[in-house]
Amino acid sequence: MSKILTLCLTLILCACSTVDKPIDKRNIQSKVDIEGPDKHWTLHFFYFHKGKQTHENSFYYQSRRDCFDAMYQMQVDSKKERFNSGAGVCSKRFAEGQKRTKDDVLGYR
Repeated sequence: MSKILTLCLTLILCACSTVDKPIDKRNIQSKVDIEGPDKHWTLHFFYFHKGKQTHENSFYYQSRRDCFDAMYQMQVDSKKERFNSGAGVCSKRFAEGQKRTKDDVLGYR
């Protein structure tokens, strides 16, 4: 009986002790450098039902104003159904020293 208990305990301890591989930070940095700055604004829009995320969509826009207008309209449309809502993030990755253009300013309607 004690041999079976010892064997089971040893198997459980061996199964629980997994070693994760260390993350190679050089690969992560090189992927970011290769991509470079964005040429467009990206809208990540998240849909929720009763407070839980159901799905996500990504859209690309030429100007910041178009991105924010689309995000606002999607929020309004998502609230039309009962217990649904939505939230979005407009983003653009800039390189150091990259100049902002007229499309990068939110401006007025």
